[in-house]
Amino acid sequence: MTKSPSSNILVSGLNLLPQELMPKKSQKKSPIGSKHEERVMVVARSDMFGGGIWHGLKSDNLQKFINTINSKHKFLARGEVETDARWQQVIPYLIFEHKGRIFLMRRKGDHTDKRLSNKYSIGIGGHINKRDMNGQGLMGWARREFAEEIEYEGKYKANFLGLINDDSNDVGLVHVGLVIHLVGDSDKIKVRDEHKWGELVSVGELGRTYKNMETWSQIIYDYLMNSKYQKPQKSQKNQRPAKNEATSGILADWQIEDSIEKGLVTIDPLPADWREKIDQVSMDFHLGTNIKLFRAGAYRFIDTKRGLPEDAMEEIDLKDGDPFILEPGAFAIASTSEVLKLPSDILGRLEGKSSLARLGILVHSTAARFDPGWNGAPVLELGNLGPKPAILYCGMAICAFTFERLAAPVKMKYEGSRSDRYSGSRKAVASKIHKT
Repeated sequence: MTKSPSSNILVSGLNLLPQELMPKKSQKKSPIGSKHEERVMVVARSDMFGGGIWHGLKSDNLQKFINTINSKHKFLARGEVETDARWQQVIPYLIFEHKGRIFLMRRKGDHTDKRLSNKYSIGIGGHINKRDMNGQGLMGWARREFAEEIEYEGKYKANFLGLINDDSNDVGLVHVGLVIHLVGDSDKIKVRDEHKWGELVSVGELGRTYKNMETWSQIIYDYLMNSKYQKPQKSQKNQRPAKNEATSGILADWQIEDSIEKGLVTIDPLPADWREKIDQVSMDFHLGTNIKLFRAGAYRFIDTKRGLPEDAMEEIDLKDGDPFILEPGAFAIASTSEVLKLPSDILGRLEGKSSLARLGILVHSTAARFDPGWNGAPVLELGNLGPKPAILYCGMAICAFTFERLAAPVKMKYEGSRSDRYSGSRKAVASKIHKT
Protein backbone atom coordinates (compact mmCIF):
# COMPACT_ATOMS: atom_id res chain seq x y z
CA MET A 1 0.00 0.00 0.00
CA THR A 2 1.31 3.44 -0.95
CA LYS A 3 0.65 6.59 1.04
CA SER A 4 0.56 10.06 -0.51
CA PRO A 5 3.87 11.34 -1.96
CA SER A 6 4.04 14.14 0.59
CA SER A 7 4.40 11.81 3.58
CA ASN A 8 6.97 9.27 4.72
CA ILE A 9 6.00 6.15 2.83
CA LEU A 10 6.57 2.46 2.64
CA VAL A 11 6.16 1.04 -0.85
CA SER A 12 5.65 -2.69 -1.13
CA GLY A 13 8.78 -4.30 -2.48
CA LEU A 14 11.09 -1.38 -1.69
CA ASN A 15 11.98 -2.38 1.89
CA LEU A 16 12.62 1.03 3.43
CA LEU A 17 15.26 0.21 6.05
CA PRO A 18 16.07 2.19 9.20
CA GLN A 19 19.00 4.45 8.48
CA GLU A 20 21.05 3.13 11.36
CA LEU A 21 21.03 -0.35 9.76
CA MET A 22 22.59 0.91 6.56
CA PRO A 23 26.37 0.60 6.08
CA LYS A 24 28.29 3.83 6.48
CA LYS A 25 30.30 3.21 3.34
CA SER A 26 29.84 0.54 0.72
CA GLN A 27 32.23 -1.05 -1.70
CA LYS A 28 33.92 1.36 -4.09
CA LYS A 29 32.55 1.57 -7.60
CA SER A 30 34.28 0.16 -10.62
CA PRO A 31 37.01 2.32 -12.13
CA ILE A 32 36.19 4.43 -15.17
CA GLY A 33 37.80 1.96 -17.55
CA SER A 34 35.32 -0.77 -16.64
CA LYS A 35 32.12 1.30 -16.72
CA HIS A 36 31.00 -0.28 -20.00
CA GLU A 37 31.35 -3.80 -18.55
CA GLU A 38 29.47 -2.90 -15.36
CA ARG A 39 26.17 -4.83 -15.23
CA VAL A 40 23.32 -2.53 -14.30
CA MET A 41 19.62 -2.96 -13.57
CA VAL A 42 17.35 -2.44 -16.58
CA VAL A 43 13.69 -3.01 -17.44
CA ALA A 44 12.46 -3.52 -20.99
CA ARG A 45 10.83 -0.34 -22.30
CA SER A 46 7.86 -2.38 -23.53
CA ASP A 47 7.30 -3.64 -19.96
CA MET A 48 7.82 -0.25 -18.33
CA PHE A 49 5.44 1.61 -20.63
CA GLY A 50 3.14 -1.20 -21.67
CA GLY A 51 0.14 0.74 -20.39
CA GLY A 52 1.13 3.97 -22.15
CA ILE A 53 4.10 6.30 -22.01
CA TRP A 54 4.19 9.37 -19.75
CA HIS A 55 6.52 12.33 -19.47
CA GLY A 56 7.77 14.11 -16.35
CA LEU A 57 7.27 13.12 -12.71
CA LYS A 58 4.57 10.53 -12.09
CA SER A 59 3.33 10.56 -8.50
CA ASP A 60 0.14 8.48 -8.76
CA ASN A 61 -0.64 4.81 -9.43
CA LEU A 62 2.99 3.94 -8.73
CA GLN A 63 2.60 0.43 -7.43
CA LYS A 64 2.24 -1.24 -10.83
CA PHE A 65 5.49 0.36 -11.99
CA ILE A 66 7.27 -0.71 -8.80
CA ASN A 67 5.92 -4.23 -9.30
CA THR A 68 7.19 -4.20 -12.88
CA ILE A 69 10.67 -3.15 -11.78
CA ASN A 70 10.75 -5.75 -9.01
CA SER A 71 9.54 -8.64 -11.15
CA LYS A 72 10.94 -7.93 -14.61
CA HIS A 73 14.33 -6.30 -14.09
CA LYS A 74 17.51 -7.72 -15.55
CA PHE A 75 21.20 -6.90 -15.22
CA LEU A 76 22.93 -6.10 -18.52
CA ALA A 77 26.28 -4.57 -19.44
CA ARG A 78 26.08 -0.80 -19.21
CA GLY A 79 27.87 -0.38 -22.52
CA GLU A 80 25.15 -2.36 -24.27
CA VAL A 81 22.23 -0.32 -22.97
CA GLU A 82 23.55 3.26 -22.84
CA THR A 83 22.30 3.94 -26.38
CA ASP A 84 19.65 1.21 -26.70
CA ALA A 85 16.16 2.65 -26.14
CA ARG A 86 14.69 -0.84 -25.81
CA TRP A 87 15.90 -0.79 -22.20
CA GLN A 88 15.27 1.62 -19.33
CA GLN A 89 18.16 1.80 -16.83
CA VAL A 90 16.72 2.18 -13.32
CA ILE A 91 18.30 5.08 -11.42
CA PRO A 92 17.55 6.10 -7.81
CA TYR A 93 17.52 9.93 -7.85
CA LEU A 94 17.80 11.44 -4.37
CA ILE A 95 17.12 15.12 -3.63
CA PHE A 96 18.66 16.36 -0.37
CA GLU A 97 17.22 19.33 1.53
CA HIS A 98 18.21 21.02 4.78
CA LYS A 99 16.16 23.93 6.17
CA GLY A 100 14.86 24.96 2.78
CA ARG A 101 18.24 24.71 1.04
CA ILE A 102 18.82 22.14 -1.69
CA PHE A 103 22.07 20.29 -2.34
CA LEU A 104 23.21 21.34 -5.81
CA MET A 105 25.97 19.58 -7.72
CA ARG A 106 27.78 20.24 -10.96
CA ARG A 107 29.41 17.55 -13.01
CA LYS A 108 32.88 18.55 -14.16
CA GLY A 109 34.05 18.57 -17.77
CA ASP A 110 35.90 15.26 -17.36
CA HIS A 111 32.80 13.40 -16.19
CA THR A 112 32.60 9.84 -17.56
CA ASP A 113 29.32 10.58 -19.39
CA LYS A 114 30.18 13.50 -21.69
CA ARG A 115 26.48 14.12 -22.34
CA LEU A 116 26.18 15.39 -18.75
CA SER A 117 29.51 17.25 -18.50
CA ASN A 118 29.26 20.66 -16.77
CA LYS A 119 25.53 20.19 -16.14
CA TYR A 120 23.99 21.14 -12.80
CA SER A 121 22.04 18.47 -10.92
CA ILE A 122 20.03 18.19 -7.73
CA GLY A 123 19.80 14.40 -8.05
CA ILE A 124 22.17 12.13 -6.15
CA GLY A 125 22.28 8.60 -7.47
CA GLY A 126 23.53 6.14 -10.00
CA HIS A 127 23.03 2.74 -11.56
CA ILE A 128 21.95 -0.29 -9.54
CA ASN A 129 24.34 -3.24 -9.58
CA LYS A 130 23.29 -6.77 -8.70
CA ARG A 131 25.97 -7.13 -6.04
CA ASP A 132 24.67 -4.01 -4.28
CA MET A 133 21.13 -5.34 -3.84
CA ASN A 134 21.95 -7.87 -1.10
CA GLY A 135 18.26 -8.67 -0.77
CA GLN A 136 17.50 -5.17 0.55
CA GLY A 137 15.24 -3.87 -2.21
CA LEU A 138 15.43 -0.70 -4.27
CA MET A 139 14.97 1.84 -1.50
CA GLY A 140 17.65 0.17 0.56
CA TRP A 141 20.02 0.34 -2.39
CA ALA A 142 19.13 4.01 -2.88
CA ARG A 143 20.33 4.69 0.66
CA ARG A 144 23.52 2.78 -0.11
CA GLU A 145 24.00 4.94 -3.19
CA PHE A 146 23.63 8.08 -1.08
CA ALA A 147 26.33 6.75 1.29
CA GLU A 148 28.62 6.00 -1.68
CA GLU A 149 28.21 9.37 -3.38
CA ILE A 150 27.94 11.69 -0.37
CA GLU A 151 29.76 12.33 2.91
CA TYR A 152 27.03 13.32 5.36
CA GLU A 153 27.03 13.79 9.12
CA GLY A 154 23.47 13.68 10.35
CA LYS A 155 20.10 11.97 10.06
CA TYR A 156 17.44 12.29 7.40
CA LYS A 157 13.90 11.27 6.53
CA ALA A 158 13.11 9.82 3.09
CA ASN A 159 9.96 10.49 1.08
CA PHE A 160 9.31 8.65 -2.18
CA LEU A 161 8.03 11.25 -4.67
CA GLY A 162 7.49 9.08 -7.74
CA LEU A 163 9.02 8.00 -11.02
CA ILE A 164 10.55 10.28 -13.61
CA ASN A 165 10.73 9.81 -17.38
CA ASP A 166 12.01 12.19 -20.03
CA ASP A 167 12.32 11.09 -23.66
CA SER A 168 13.34 14.52 -24.96
CA ASN A 169 17.08 13.72 -25.07
CA ASP A 170 19.43 10.77 -25.56
CA VAL A 171 20.21 10.39 -21.84
CA GLY A 172 16.62 10.51 -20.63
CA LEU A 173 15.47 8.13 -23.35
CA VAL A 174 17.34 5.18 -21.82
CA HIS A 175 16.77 5.87 -18.10
CA VAL A 176 13.89 5.90 -15.64
CA GLY A 177 14.31 7.43 -12.17
CA LEU A 178 13.05 6.63 -8.68
CA VAL A 179 12.80 10.10 -7.13
CA ILE A 180 13.39 10.22 -3.36
CA HIS A 181 13.30 13.41 -1.28
CA LEU A 182 15.66 13.42 1.70
CA VAL A 183 15.18 15.99 4.48
CA GLY A 184 18.24 16.15 6.72
CA ASP A 185 18.93 17.67 10.14
CA SER A 186 22.52 18.71 9.34
CA ASP A 187 24.30 20.83 6.73
CA LYS A 188 27.48 18.73 6.97
CA ILE A 189 27.31 17.34 3.44
CA LYS A 190 29.71 17.12 0.50
CA VAL A 191 30.31 14.95 -2.55
CA ARG A 192 32.82 12.10 -2.57
CA ASP A 193 33.10 11.85 -6.36
CA GLU A 194 36.05 13.77 -7.80
CA HIS A 195 34.02 14.37 -10.96
CA LYS A 196 31.46 16.56 -9.13
CA TRP A 197 31.22 19.79 -7.12
CA GLY A 198 28.38 20.35 -4.64
CA GLU A 199 26.99 22.63 -1.95
CA LEU A 200 23.70 23.61 -0.28
CA VAL A 201 22.05 26.59 -1.99
CA SER A 202 18.91 28.64 -1.51
CA VAL A 203 15.88 28.22 -3.74
CA GLY A 204 16.71 31.53 -5.44
CA GLU A 205 20.28 30.45 -6.20
CA LEU A 206 18.95 27.13 -7.47
CA GLY A 207 16.62 28.84 -9.94
CA ARG A 208 19.49 30.78 -11.49
CA THR A 209 21.12 27.52 -12.61
CA TYR A 210 17.91 26.20 -14.22
CA LYS A 211 19.01 26.70 -17.84
CA ASN A 212 22.15 24.62 -17.24
CA MET A 213 20.47 21.82 -15.28
CA GLU A 214 20.09 18.32 -16.64
CA THR A 215 16.45 17.81 -17.65
CA TRP A 216 15.55 15.49 -14.75
CA SER A 217 16.63 18.19 -12.31
CA GLN A 218 14.55 20.78 -14.20
CA ILE A 219 11.48 18.55 -13.88
CA ILE A 220 12.04 18.01 -10.15
CA TYR A 221 12.73 21.73 -9.61
CA ASP A 222 9.40 22.59 -11.26
CA TYR A 223 7.62 19.99 -9.11
CA LEU A 224 9.13 21.33 -5.89
CA MET A 225 8.36 24.94 -6.82
CA ASN A 226 4.72 24.06 -7.53
CA SER A 227 4.06 21.77 -4.58
CA LYS A 228 6.38 22.94 -1.80
CA TYR A 229 7.78 26.43 -2.32
CA GLN A 230 4.95 28.19 -4.12
CA LYS A 231 3.87 31.14 -2.01
CA PRO A 232 0.20 31.20 -0.99
CA GLN A 233 -1.87 33.98 -2.55
CA LYS A 234 -3.81 36.41 -0.40
CA SER A 235 -6.91 36.15 -2.54
CA GLN A 236 -8.31 33.80 -5.16
CA LYS A 237 -8.99 36.75 -7.45
CA ASN A 238 -5.33 37.36 -8.26
CA GLN A 239 -4.13 33.80 -7.80
CA ARG A 240 -1.78 32.67 -10.55
CA PRO A 241 -2.10 29.10 -11.85
CA ALA A 242 0.62 26.64 -10.91
CA LYS A 243 3.40 26.38 -13.50
CA ASN A 244 2.92 22.72 -14.35
CA GLU A 245 5.37 21.96 -17.13
CA ALA A 246 3.67 18.63 -17.87
CA THR A 247 0.36 20.27 -18.83
CA SER A 248 -0.36 20.17 -22.57
CA GLY A 249 -2.18 22.91 -24.49
CA ILE A 250 -1.68 26.48 -25.70
CA LEU A 251 0.66 28.45 -23.43
CA ALA A 252 -0.79 31.41 -21.54
CA ASP A 253 1.07 34.73 -21.30
CA TRP A 254 2.86 33.83 -18.06
CA GLN A 255 3.80 30.39 -19.44
CA ILE A 256 5.34 31.99 -22.54
CA GLU A 257 7.35 34.29 -20.29
CA ASP A 258 8.37 31.38 -18.06
CA SER A 259 9.45 29.23 -21.05
CA ILE A 260 11.61 32.04 -22.43
CA GLU A 261 13.18 32.80 -19.03
CA LYS A 262 14.13 29.13 -18.61
CA GLY A 263 15.54 28.87 -22.11
CA LEU A 264 12.98 26.27 -23.24
CA VAL A 265 11.85 28.57 -26.06
CA THR A 266 14.79 30.56 -27.45
CA ILE A 267 14.30 33.85 -29.31
CA ASP A 268 17.32 35.74 -30.66
CA PRO A 269 17.72 38.66 -30.48
CA LEU A 270 15.61 39.12 -27.38
CA PRO A 271 15.07 42.84 -26.73
CA ALA A 272 15.17 44.29 -23.24
CA ASP A 273 11.41 45.00 -23.38
CA TRP A 274 10.46 41.54 -24.68
CA ARG A 275 7.87 40.99 -21.96
CA GLU A 276 5.88 43.92 -23.38
CA LYS A 277 5.60 42.01 -26.68
CA ILE A 278 3.55 39.25 -25.01
CA ASP A 279 -0.26 39.36 -25.06
CA GLN A 280 -2.73 36.86 -23.58
CA VAL A 281 -1.61 33.84 -25.63
CA SER A 282 0.91 35.20 -28.14
CA MET A 283 4.12 37.13 -28.66
CA ASP A 284 4.87 39.67 -31.42
CA PHE A 285 7.54 38.98 -34.04
CA HIS A 286 8.87 41.63 -36.43
CA LEU A 287 9.59 42.02 -40.14
CA GLY A 288 13.21 41.22 -40.92
CA THR A 289 15.70 42.83 -43.27
CA ASN A 290 15.60 40.30 -46.14
CA ILE A 291 12.71 40.06 -48.63
CA LYS A 292 12.38 38.03 -51.84
CA LEU A 293 9.83 39.33 -54.39
CA PHE A 294 8.59 37.45 -57.47
CA ARG A 295 9.71 39.16 -60.69
CA ALA A 296 6.65 40.11 -62.72
CA GLY A 297 6.46 38.32 -66.08
CA ALA A 298 9.78 36.53 -65.75
CA TYR A 299 8.30 33.06 -66.30
CA ARG A 300 4.97 31.86 -67.72
CA PHE A 301 4.76 28.98 -65.23
CA ILE A 302 6.60 27.21 -62.41
CA ASP A 303 7.27 23.48 -62.72
CA THR A 304 6.88 22.00 -59.22
CA LYS A 305 9.03 19.00 -60.20
CA ARG A 306 11.93 21.19 -61.31
CA GLY A 307 11.62 23.82 -58.63
CA LEU A 308 11.94 27.58 -58.77
CA PRO A 309 14.57 29.09 -61.10
CA GLU A 310 17.24 31.02 -59.24
CA ASP A 311 16.42 34.32 -60.99
CA ALA A 312 12.66 34.06 -60.50
CA MET A 313 12.81 36.23 -57.40
CA GLU A 314 14.37 39.59 -56.70
CA GLU A 315 16.17 39.91 -53.37
CA ILE A 316 15.79 43.10 -51.38
CA ASP A 317 17.82 43.98 -48.29
CA LEU A 318 16.45 46.59 -45.89
CA LYS A 319 17.62 48.39 -42.79
CA ASP A 320 15.56 48.87 -39.67
CA GLY A 321 12.80 51.40 -40.40
CA ASP A 322 13.13 51.19 -44.19
CA PRO A 323 9.83 51.08 -46.14
CA PHE A 324 8.81 48.30 -48.52
CA ILE A 325 5.90 48.68 -50.97
CA LEU A 326 3.79 45.60 -51.59
CA GLU A 327 1.73 46.15 -54.75
CA PRO A 328 -1.80 44.71 -55.21
CA GLY A 329 -1.54 41.11 -56.35
CA ALA A 330 2.15 40.90 -55.45
CA PHE A 331 3.63 38.02 -53.49
CA ALA A 332 6.85 38.02 -51.49
CA ILE A 333 8.57 35.91 -48.90
CA ALA A 334 10.35 37.44 -45.94
CA SER A 335 11.67 36.37 -42.57
CA THR A 336 11.19 37.69 -39.10
CA SER A 337 14.01 39.59 -37.46
CA GLU A 338 13.88 37.01 -34.65
CA VAL A 339 15.41 33.53 -34.82
CA LEU A 340 13.24 30.95 -33.06
CA LYS A 341 14.37 27.67 -31.50
CA LEU A 342 11.79 25.24 -30.11
CA PRO A 343 12.24 22.23 -27.80
CA SER A 344 10.95 18.75 -28.59
CA ASP A 345 7.63 19.20 -26.76
CA ILE A 346 6.49 22.66 -27.95
CA LEU A 347 5.28 23.72 -31.39
CA GLY A 348 4.75 27.26 -32.63
CA ARG A 349 1.98 28.77 -34.75
CA LEU A 350 2.40 31.94 -36.76
CA GLU A 351 -0.68 34.16 -36.77
CA GLY A 352 -1.22 37.25 -38.91
CA LYS A 353 -2.07 40.62 -37.42
CA SER A 354 -5.79 41.44 -37.59
CA SER A 355 -5.10 45.09 -38.39
CA LEU A 356 -3.03 44.10 -41.45
CA ALA A 357 -5.59 41.53 -42.56
CA ARG A 358 -8.24 44.28 -42.65
CA LEU A 359 -6.09 46.07 -45.19
CA GLY A 360 -5.91 42.96 -47.37
CA ILE A 361 -2.37 42.02 -46.29
CA LEU A 362 -1.75 38.29 -45.81
CA VAL A 363 1.19 37.42 -43.61
CA HIS A 364 1.10 33.69 -44.32
CA SER A 365 -0.82 31.89 -47.02
CA THR A 366 -0.25 28.46 -45.48
CA ALA A 367 2.40 26.55 -43.45
CA ALA A 368 1.79 28.47 -40.23
CA ARG A 369 2.92 25.58 -38.00
CA PHE A 370 6.51 25.35 -36.79
CA ASP A 371 7.24 21.85 -35.57
CA PRO A 372 9.03 20.91 -32.32
CA GLY A 373 12.77 21.18 -32.86
CA TRP A 374 12.49 24.09 -35.31
CA ASN A 375 15.59 26.28 -35.36
CA GLY A 376 15.72 29.31 -37.64
CA ALA A 377 14.08 32.58 -38.63
CA PRO A 378 10.36 31.95 -39.34
CA VAL A 379 9.43 32.69 -42.95
CA LEU A 380 6.49 34.94 -43.86
CA GLU A 381 4.45 34.52 -47.08
CA LEU A 382 3.29 38.06 -47.81
CA GLY A 383 0.50 38.87 -50.22
CA ASN A 384 -1.60 41.97 -50.99
CA LEU A 385 -5.23 41.19 -51.74
CA GLY A 386 -6.27 44.81 -51.34
CA PRO A 387 -6.88 47.37 -54.14
CA LYS A 388 -4.02 49.69 -53.14
CA PRO A 389 -0.27 49.37 -52.63
CA ALA A 390 0.66 48.89 -48.98
CA ILE A 391 3.80 50.24 -47.34
CA LEU A 392 5.39 47.91 -44.79
CA TYR A 393 8.37 48.83 -42.65
CA CYS A 394 11.38 46.78 -41.64
CA GLY A 395 11.17 46.09 -37.91
CA MET A 396 7.40 46.56 -37.62
CA ALA A 397 5.31 44.02 -35.66
CA ILE A 398 4.26 41.79 -38.55
CA CYS A 399 2.88 38.65 -36.88
CA ALA A 400 2.29 36.95 -33.54
CA PHE A 401 3.40 33.50 -32.37
CA THR A 402 1.38 31.19 -30.17
CA PHE A 403 3.02 28.18 -28.53
CA GLU A 404 1.49 24.82 -27.71
CA ARG A 405 2.91 22.15 -25.44
CA LEU A 406 2.44 18.55 -26.57
CA ALA A 407 1.27 15.73 -24.33
CA ALA A 408 4.75 14.17 -24.80
CA PRO A 409 7.98 15.15 -26.58
CA VAL A 410 8.27 14.09 -30.21
CA LYS A 411 10.68 11.30 -31.00
CA MET A 412 11.81 13.01 -34.22
CA LYS A 413 12.59 16.72 -34.02
CA TYR A 414 12.11 18.87 -37.14
CA GLU A 415 15.78 19.81 -37.38
CA GLY A 416 17.53 16.94 -39.13
CA SER A 417 14.30 15.05 -39.93
CA ARG A 418 13.19 13.86 -43.38
CA SER A 419 10.93 16.93 -43.72
CA ASP A 420 13.66 19.41 -42.76
CA ARG A 421 14.39 21.72 -45.69
CA TYR A 422 14.45 25.15 -44.05
CA SER A 423 15.85 24.87 -40.51
CA GLY A 424 18.93 26.89 -39.66
CA SER A 425 17.99 29.68 -42.09
CA ARG A 426 18.50 33.26 -40.95
CA LYS A 427 16.85 34.89 -43.99
CA ALA A 428 13.98 34.14 -46.36
CA VAL A 429 14.60 30.91 -48.33
CA ALA A 430 12.82 30.30 -51.64
CA SER A 431 10.65 27.21 -52.11
CA LYS A 432 12.45 23.84 -52.24
CA ILE A 433 9.40 21.95 -53.48
CA HIS A 434 11.51 19.92 -55.91
CA LYS A 435 13.26 18.36 -52.89
CA THR A 436 10.02 17.04 -51.38
